[in-house]
Amino acid sequence: MNIWIAALAAVVVQPLVFLARIAPDYLASPQPLYGIGFMLLVVAVVAAAVVLILGIPAFLVLHKLHRESWVSLAMAGLVLGALPTAFSWPSHLEGFSAGQNWHGKYVETYVNGAPTTYAWLTYGEGILFFALHGLVGALVFYAVWRLRERPNKSLQPTASGGS
Repeated sequence: MNIWIAALAAVVVQPLVFLARIAPDYLASPQPLYGIGFMLLVVAVVAAAVVLILGIPAFLVLHKLHRESWVSLAMAGLVLGALPTAFSWPSHLEGFSAGQNWHGKYVETYVNGAPTTYAWLTYGEGILFFALHGLVGALVFYAVWRLRERPNKSLQPTASGGS
């Protein structure tokens, strides 16, 4: 039962991480950012799937190996958060040209099908952002799991022997 409560906490924290991630863009934008509610829902759904499919099995393996420390869970969360996005690197797309706003500056990401430096920088930044989500989720999972595993001493008799 404690695993499921910890997993739920790891999922619930993800929209907060997303809001912290977009806060600078939101504050700098003169126009409202529409669709935030939908994005928060998508973040929660994707986080739930990743925690269920990758996170819990990884934790069970670490637990079986007696390696369930905050360091090992943080490293696992970092890797598992970045892993799904790591396989979507920029590839050559014949005849395709595109650009985007990158930190307030319009940049070309593809020129005649070839990914530019900015395409690779955007790719790396995406991996780092997803790794951050995994790291925070894993640390929250570990903290909640440890708190739930700790025995409740308030219900045990005291050693004073009085009364």
